[in-house]
Amino acid sequence: MSYKVYNIKLHSQYQEDNFHLLKSDLIDYWRKPSLKHNVVGKAMVPPSHFDWFEGQLEKLGVDRDIFVEDVYEYLIAKDTSRRQSSRNITDIENDFDIYNYNRYDEILDYITELEYKYINSTQVSFSVVEAGETDEGRSLVYFKIKAANSSDEIPVAVVESGIIPREWITVPSALNIVEKLLNEDQRNLIENFEWIIIPVLNPDGYEYTHTNLRLWTKNRSIRSNLGLICPGVNINRNFDISWLVSDSSSSPCSHLYSGVDAFSEPEARFIKDILEEYGDRMRLYVSLQNSGASDGFVSYPWQYERAASGMFRQHHLLGLDMVKAINGTYKLDVGFSALGDRASGTSSDYAMEAGVLYTFNIDVPQSDDGVSIPVEEIIDVVEDVWRAVETAAVRLV
Repeated sequence: MSYKVYNIKLHSQYQEDNFHLLKSDLIDYWRKPSLKHNVVGKAMVPPSHFDWFEGQLEKLGVDRDIFVEDVYEYLIAKDTSRRQSSRNITDIENDFDIYNYNRYDEILDYITELEYKYINSTQVSFSVVEAGETDEGRSLVYFKIKAANSSDEIPVAVVESGIIPREWITVPSALNIVEKLLNEDQRNLIENFEWIIIPVLNPDGYEYTHTNLRLWTKNRSIRSNLGLICPGVNINRNFDISWLVSDSSSSPCSHLYSGVDAFSEPEARFIKDILEEYGDRMRLYVSLQNSGASDGFVSYPWQYERAASGMFRQHHLLGLDMVKAINGTYKLDVGFSALGDRASGTSSDYAMEAGVLYTFNIDVPQSDDGVSIPVEEIIDVVEDVWRAVETAAVRLV
C-alpha cells in the first residue's frame, strides 16, 4: 500500500552514466530507462524512500513524474478489469484457454491431457517430464515435442517462460508455441528439432502473484538467514555466471536477491540439469520475459558485461530476421544495452556459457501500464512471440 511508481526519462549521457544513483535494494524497476532506445523507465518506490528518491532525481536533473500514486489501488483496478475481460474470452479445447492467465494446476492438467491425447500418435511424440520440485512442493516440469520417428540425435531447442513470476504474459506465449508445434503445418520444425518447453519455471512465485502479491519477482525460498522474514530468490540472478556482481543483491529482502550461492535454488538447477543432459545437442535457447520497453526487444548475450559474445555476428543476423518476422516495433540489441543495465546470473547468459550456440531473450512489449498486459491483448502478443521463435528455428534448420 502507498507505493508510488515514477516515470524515469533520461535526457543526457551524464544521467545514464549515473543511473546507479537511482538504484536501491528497495527500488523495484518495472523497466529500466534507456537513453539509447528512448525508453521511459518505471520505478516502484516504497513510502520510506520517497524523499530519498526524489532527492536523487533532483541531484541528477531528472524530472519528477509520478505515474502511479498508489500501487495497491492501481492493481485492484487492473485485477477488476482483467476478470471482466476474462469472461468475454471464448474457451478452447477442454475449456482451457491458452489466451488467458491460468493457474499452475490448470496448466499441469492441460499438458497432461495433451500427453494423453498423443500417447498413441504415430506422427508426434509428446511427453511431460517431471524433473524436480520447488520449495513448496510443486513439480518442476517441461514437455518434449518431436516427430515420432525422429532421431535421438536431432538438435534441441528450449523455450523457458515464467522465470519472473509477475510476467504472466510469458506463460500463454509458451503455451501458444506448443499449440503451433502440434499443428500439422509445422511438422518440419518437430522433424528437425526436439523441443523442450518450460511452461512456468517459477511455479511457487507464479502462484504467489495470483494469491498474494501481483508484482512478486522471486520464488518462495526460505533458506537465507532472513528466510522467514524476507522469503524468495530472484531466479534470473541465481545462475553461475558473474553471480552477484551486477543488478543483483545479497539482501534477502531485495527483489533482486541472488540467493545464498549460485544455483542455490531448485528452479535454477532445473535449467542447469536440462543443459547438461542434452549437452552438445542444444542449438537454441529462448527466455521469454516482459521487462522491456513498450516496443519490445529481441536481445542476445551478454547481459552480465558491456560486450557482445563471440557469436555476435550470427546472433545479430538471426535477430534481424526474427524482428522482421514479427513485423512490429520490436528492437534488436545486445542484452545489457537493450535492458538499460548489466545483469548478472541470468538464464540466457548461462545457457550461452554452457555451450548453447544461439540464445535469445524475447522481451514482449509492456503495456502503457507496465507488466499488467490486458487479456484482450494476449493473442496479438503471443503470435508475435511465435513468429520470432519460428523464424529462428527455420533459419537454424
